[in-house]
Amino acid sequence: MRRSASEYEQAKSIIKRMRLNKEQAKDVARRAYESDLKNGRPDIALKCAKEYDLSDAYLTRAATVLFMELINRRNYPKALEIARSYNLAHGGKQAQRALAKAGALKDAEAQGVIDEIGGLARAASSARLEVSQADQAIDLIHKAKLIRDGDPHVKGRAVFLPEGPGDVWLAGDLHGNVNNLKRLAQLADLSNNPQRTLVLQEIVHARLITADNRDLSFVAIMEAIKLMVAHPGQVYYMLGNHDLALNLRRELVKGGKFLNRYLFRGMAYMYRGRYEDVLEAYREFIGDMPAAIFSPNGVFMSHSTPKRAFIPTLSRSYLSETAAEQPFNKLKPIVALVNGREYTDEAAEEFADRLECDVMLCGHTPTSHGFTVKNKRHLIVDSQHPKARYVAFDKQQRYETSEALAEELNTLYPDSAEREIEGELL
Repeated sequence: MRRSASEYEQAKSIIKRMRLNKEQAKDVARRAYESDLKNGRPDIALKCAKEYDLSDAYLTRAATVLFMELINRRNYPKALEIARSYNLAHGGKQAQRALAKAGALKDAEAQGVIDEIGGLARAASSARLEVSQADQAIDLIHKAKLIRDGDPHVKGRAVFLPEGPGDVWLAGDLHGNVNNLKRLAQLADLSNNPQRTLVLQEIVHARLITADNRDLSFVAIMEAIKLMVAHPGQVYYMLGNHDLALNLRRELVKGGKFLNRYLFRGMAYMYRGRYEDVLEAYREFIGDMPAAIFSPNGVFMSHSTPKRAFIPTLSRSYLSETAAEQPFNKLKPIVALVNGREYTDEAAEEFADRLECDVMLCGHTPTSHGFTVKNKRHLIVDSQHPKARYVAFDKQQRYETSEALAEELNTLYPDSAEREIEGELL
């Protein structure tokens, strides 16, 4: 008797007939997936998950059920193929239990294949060690958030540095460059300089990705998190537009590269089946990132400054009070602040007056020399490449122009002044 059409086939017809967009199609596909899986059709559910680009969790779940179905049929070679193709050794507890159960079977006619499945089960056991790394990462992220939440200098979505002696070191965009971050931390020597403040920004989304399309910028992100935990109140991780996009679950495409997809692959490589838990902890951490830092000497720090039309919507009180309890998707002025690029003299003067500052120290704009002076108010710093710069300024000294503040620029690698930038800037 001919089997009735699967939910997946019906969903496919509906999606095509109604011309649903990508997200609507995914919603229909998810319902079909669940129905086919419940009705004992894991192969169809797997096909559905693949065609409609459902998450890895959907793929792993269907592949695990199909794997066990094949084991029960004693089709061990096909089961082994499924286990390998869908990386069940790193697929979470359910997949790992299935491998262990299958790997313990005794069948003289197929013992060689079963032993190979047992090898995957042992690999799954090793993968559990990586789960503890995910737990450590989540714990560190939560600790850093608690430290920031308890910081008396953090007011809403702004930081107001205290008056008194001390200096501020600020890096521009780092974009996954863990070596530059470690070099900066070494130079800053926060342990022996308790009155020093270190400001970091835009670490997510690496300039360069691996040959297999993995972005490993989360390695550098965790280094920054560790610095926050090791030096409470001395390290501020400032909101950038790439962080904001990640928090809002919006894809960024640069030069044909889908940045979040590469990041997720990199995190999956680092944390395996727990990467989504780590990602969610980091998204929550981004949700309270400060968008601006005020130094008592008139230096304003943010990832960027807004287009002129948005300048009237921003102020010290907006950043510290109005925006404090609202999510980013309701804070258009914050979105404009981290995404904007308007460096006309008129906009710079208006913004400086509006935010009650003398100069604006920002990142966001790539520059091959590591810095650029855009006007008498804007100094842009770039720290992601071999010619990386950083600024180290005295909190008690007044800098009335960006040219004056530029005197405090330093190079991370003094011997790299003449070297060419390697790779492609995002």
